[in-house]
Amino acid sequence: MDHPNVTAYRRTADAFRAGDREALAALIDEDVVWHIPGSGPMAGDIHGREALFDRLRDVTEGTFMIKEHDVLGTDDHVVALSNWSAVREGIPLSVDVVGVFHFRDGRQQERWNHASDMAALDRLLGGPM
Repeated sequence: MDHPNVTAYRRTADAFRAGDREALAALIDEDVVWHIPGSGPMAGDIHGREALFDRLRDVTEGTFMIKEHDVLGTDDHVVALSNWSAVREGIPLSVDVVGVFHFRDGRQQERWNHASDMAALDRLLGGPM
């Protein structure tokens, strides 16, 4: 049986893929902070659920996808091993990412991203091709 925070993360990922903003609002804190590494236009700290989704949609022209390989959880954290992909300028891009999430009361509060290839992450998130 999955930890409740793993279940919450999986519901969040499914809602993201479905474009279900109502479900996302219930699962991700409005003031969430995402820490994006690298030197691309999304690098740094992104504050707020809507700011994140809007920027992600803009830099990937709405093609961003996430697919989990495995998800682990405790009472405070979730670790997701996943693949991020998008199509930019007609070129398919992908990178493996380890996401470390802080959860409180079943809601995502903060996320740190660790990419297997920083140059690939920068290109995927709007950097030079």
